[in-house]
Amino acid sequence: MVLSNKAQDGNVRISDPTIRKVRQIAQEMGYLARRRQLVGLILTWFRDATETPMIYSIIEKLREIDSLHLAVGPTTRADIKEEFSELEMADRQGFDGVIMEPSFTLLQQLEEQPGLLASCKNLVFINRYPVAGIPCVTIDHRRCGELAARHLLKLGHRHIAFLEGHLLPSPSSYHPVQERQVLEHRLHGFRQALGVHGLDCQVFGGVHELLDQRQNYTAVYCAHTRGATTLVSEGWHRGVDMPEQLSIVGQDDESAKATAKPALTTVDVRASEVGARAAKMIQDRIEGRDPASIVLQPTLISRDSVVDRTATRTHTQS
Repeated sequence: MVLSNKAQDGNVRISDPTIRKVRQIAQEMGYLARRRQLVGLILTWFRDATETPMIYSIIEKLREIDSLHLAVGPTTRADIKEEFSELEMADRQGFDGVIMEPSFTLLQQLEEQPGLLASCKNLVFINRYPVAGIPCVTIDHRRCGELAARHLLKLGHRHIAFLEGHLLPSPSSYHPVQERQVLEHRLHGFRQALGVHGLDCQVFGGVHELLDQRQNYTAVYCAHTRGATTLVSEGWHRGVDMPEQLSIVGQDDESAKATAKPALTTVDVRASEVGARAAKMIQDRIEGRDPASIVLQPTLISRDSVVDRTATRTHTQS
C-alpha cells in the first residue's frame, strides 16, 4: 500500500496512468472507497421526441457505473450567457464532467478561440460537431433529408414539398438559431437526393401555407419534429385524405407518430443511442481516456403515411 498512498498523496511525481491504475486496484481490493461522481447535462431546448429518450438512455448507462450520477440543469435557450453560467456553476459545484448541447454561437466562438473552454473539465458535446478538441456525439442531418427523399422517390412521388416548420407561417418566429442550422442541413440532403433525378422541392414555412397549395404536391417531408403530427391534425380538419391525397414523411420518432392516423413514416435520429454513446464518452473522459467523436446515421421507420404511387401507375398502365 506504500505506492497506493503515494498515488493518492498527489505530491509525489508518479505518471497519471500509474496513479489511475493504482487507484483502480485499490478500489477493487476495498482499500479505497468509491467516490460518487457527478455529471452535468446542459441542453439548449427540451423536445420530447429527442431529449426524453436521450436523457433516459444517459441515466440508464450511468446506472451501470455505480459511481456516476446525472444532474440535469435548466435549458439555456441557446443564450451564450446562460451557457457560460451553467458551465461555471458545474465547475463551482465540483462536477466531474459535463455533457452539453451547445448553441451554434458558442461553437463559432470556439472555432475562433479554441481555448475558450480550456478550464472546463471533461466536456462532451451532443447533437453538434467536434470543435477545439471537445469530442461530440451527433447525427448526420444531411442524411435525414436524403433518406426522406429517397423513400418518397422509391414509391413513385415526383411532386414533393419540404415543410420546415409547423403552425406559424414565418419560420424565423419560432426556430432558434441552432434549429435553423439543422434544418438547412436536412434541406441540403433532401435537395441533393432529388437533384439526382432532376427534381427540386418547394420549401414551406408552415402547415397552413402548405395545405393551401396541397393540390400541387403528392408528398411532403416534414423536417421539424412537430411538423408531421401538426400536418395530420390540420389536414384532418380540412378534410384531406392522407396519405391518398398527401403522403407524409416525418422527422424524429415518438409515440404520437406511431399512434397517429395514419401511423407516420419518419426519420429517426436515434436519440437513445446518442445518449448512451455520450454517457460512455463522458465516462472515458473522466477516467482519463481520449474518446473519438461519433457521427451516427439516422434510420427511416416505414409506417402507413406514404402511398405507393408506383403500384397505382402499374395498375393504370395495365
